[in-house]
Amino acid sequence: MHLKDTTTGEIMKALGGLLHEVGGTSSLALNLVALTTEDEREEVEQAASQAAQEHPYRLIMAIPRDVDAAEPRIDAEVTLGERLGAAEAIILRLDGPTTPHLTSIVLPMLAPDVPVVTWWLLDPVKFHLEQELRGFADRRITYTARAADPVASLHRRAQRYVPGDTDICWTRISLWRSLIASAFDGVSHKVESIDIRADRQDPSAQLMAAWLHTRLGVAPKIVDTKVERNSEHLPAIASVAFTMAGGETMEIERMPDGETVLRQAGLPKRRQSLQGRTLGQLLAEELRHLDPDPAYHRVLETFQARFDEAEAP
Repeated sequence: MHLKDTTTGEIMKALGGLLHEVGGTSSLALNLVALTTEDEREEVEQAASQAAQEHPYRLIMAIPRDVDAAEPRIDAEVTLGERLGAAEAIILRLDGPTTPHLTSIVLPMLAPDVPVVTWWLLDPVKFHLEQELRGFADRRITYTARAADPVASLHRRAQRYVPGDTDICWTRISLWRSLIASAFDGVSHKVESIDIRADRQDPSAQLMAAWLHTRLGVAPKIVDTKVERNSEHLPAIASVAFTMAGGETMEIERMPDGETVLRQAGLPKRRQSLQGRTLGQLLAEELRHLDPDPAYHRVLETFQARFDEAEAP
């Protein structure tokens, strides 16, 4: 259902009418408020549709349109199911003075008694919406790899962290972290040095280095490397190599085709496939955990300290 130059009240009346047609409200797990652009809308819809298979939710997608327009205007699309799968969806296109007042527009649209998650691929600073998105959400998901300067954006996230913040770039390394943790089963020697071959400008590589530093007490060296990936949503990490006390070595290397090889002194090579996941799969993983993530917070603090030390004169 398309509504032109509409109001919050008319939008909710339209959603109520659609719900009445199917026999009342659906069982919702959460509210997902997504800030995006028209260019990213289709990608966000695809990801949201995939994630909704695990987490039925009310999706409110806000698209700032003509932010310099003199007159405020809201155009909306209200759907139930359809192309967005198991989701109630409200797509808002915002003109003029409506954009800075995103909170007052969105709050009456939220389903009651379920958590609120905000998610954005673009940098909300561009639209002066960072505080707006933080103010009413239990959890906030960003994707710093999409920023103009990804590492600087990650540093801003670290400086302004509040419980509930997270990042798709952190989710991207969950499979790598599992591989490394399992590789250390039975390893008793202390790690003396760590080399990461990765794109230094990839926030996931920076988070990997900070995670290893936090867990092992050793500051990894990132060897800047051009990494071939078969998916944008893979971290730009080619290998992680460890040198133990006594000279033993262990390395996990990911080949361009996705095959991952674990080389460990005295043991046969172990192989595993590590393919890129879709944005919807990564979003679904994040939505499984709605409580604050203390591990991510510790890693961000370590990253911030590493970043500040590297930038110090």
